[in-house]
Amino acid sequence: MKRLVLSFIFLYIGAPAWAQLGSSEISLDEAIRLALDKNYDARSSQLLLESAETSKDRAEANLLPSLGASASYGLTKPLDDRTTTLVIDSNDVVFGTNAATQSNSYSLGGEFNLYSGGGDAANIRSAGYALDAAKYGLKWARQSVAFSVTSAYIEALRTKELLNASEKTLAESRAQLERVRGLYDAGSIAIGQVYQQEALVGQQELESINTKNLYDNARTDLFFLLNLPQDALRYDVTTRGIDTSVSTLRGRAPQVSITDAAVNDLLTRREDFLSTRSSILASEAAIDVTRSRLLPQLDLTYSIGGGAASTAFEFNRMRYQNDLRGGLSFSWAIFDRSQTNRTAELQEIDIRIDKIRLEQNEQSFRTEIAKANNTLRSAELALDASDRALRAAEEATRLATERVRVGAGIQVDVIVAQSQLQSARTNRVNAIYNYVFAQKQLEYLLGRWNY
Repeated sequence: MKRLVLSFIFLYIGAPAWAQLGSSEISLDEAIRLALDKNYDARSSQLLLESAETSKDRAEANLLPSLGASASYGLTKPLDDRTTTLVIDSNDVVFGTNAATQSNSYSLGGEFNLYSGGGDAANIRSAGYALDAAKYGLKWARQSVAFSVTSAYIEALRTKELLNASEKTLAESRAQLERVRGLYDAGSIAIGQVYQQEALVGQQELESINTKNLYDNARTDLFFLLNLPQDALRYDVTTRGIDTSVSTLRGRAPQVSITDAAVNDLLTRREDFLSTRSSILASEAAIDVTRSRLLPQLDLTYSIGGGAASTAFEFNRMRYQNDLRGGLSFSWAIFDRSQTNRTAELQEIDIRIDKIRLEQNEQSFRTEIAKANNTLRSAELALDASDRALRAAEEATRLATERVRVGAGIQVDVIVAQSQLQSARTNRVNAIYNYVFAQKQLEYLLGRWNY
């Protein structure tokens, strides 16, 4: 039944996922859903979980008794016709003929382990911890995939907004160029000011082309994570489901206290650390499995069987000799040249290495949390600064344009103001999406996602 369900799942995954979308836009939630269905890491983690489940079932099944059956049938035909005659008390007794004979036998039996040094129980414990590790690993793999998609999606949105800002500034510069040409035709300004504005328009056209390339590349990176073909570039990203208004962003900023108690609490709840700890417990239980080989083993054996022989194809003359057998089998590896102890010691060294790596990852996590929190606070300050700078640049551009229109200014002032306005718009877009990403990153590190 499980295989049937998996077959339907893979059939669904194999279908063109972009064809399931009902519009020309892919929202962030839709992108994450597609990635969790088609991303290689998520699918590999799912298979690892299924493998761990099978391993645990196998470990538990090892407690059951074994049972086997066998049967055989054979024919025997001498290759010569010679016979042997023995005289006993003047009577001839003939031994050996060329007649074919048949034989038949059967057996049904098995064994049941009564004691194996605790190895079976330790193996079940190890498989159980490994299953827990796989479950946590799948959970965290899904969060990691969601975060990777979110990062790529925000980058695509950021470059899209930068492209919009660039095209808006380009349109304003082109409109200003038409006004400057009109002033030149009216004799109000020199031709040099027209050339200056044309140069600015050419520069902004180049910036718009480069920004469009950045946007296409950002979408390409995103659709690679979704495992979609390049044909999916006809789809666009959207802020649907992502509120980029400043008031909303500030209202939903995650709050985190960077204290040892708070960080330690996070370490006990994040699935990647839980998975690592479960893997270490599984390795420790595996040592018990290894050391169980040093203890004696006791097995119960049982069988029923029989056999018969007669002249070939005379089945009515076959008389079976049936037997019921049972017994105990005891074994103990008294000396194995210290191989088992050395194996256990190597396993213990590997566990110590894993614990050191876990401590290193925990320390890195503390650093990441602190840096992410600092980045969020810095992004919030940058958001305020970019807002003030944008308002000032818009006003400066308006005043410079108006002074040129009434003959009280020069075109250079407009060009400088427009360049500053373009930079202010770029900084504003970057500030907004840096803040959005900083929030998403901190939520991810805090383990607050649930995909």
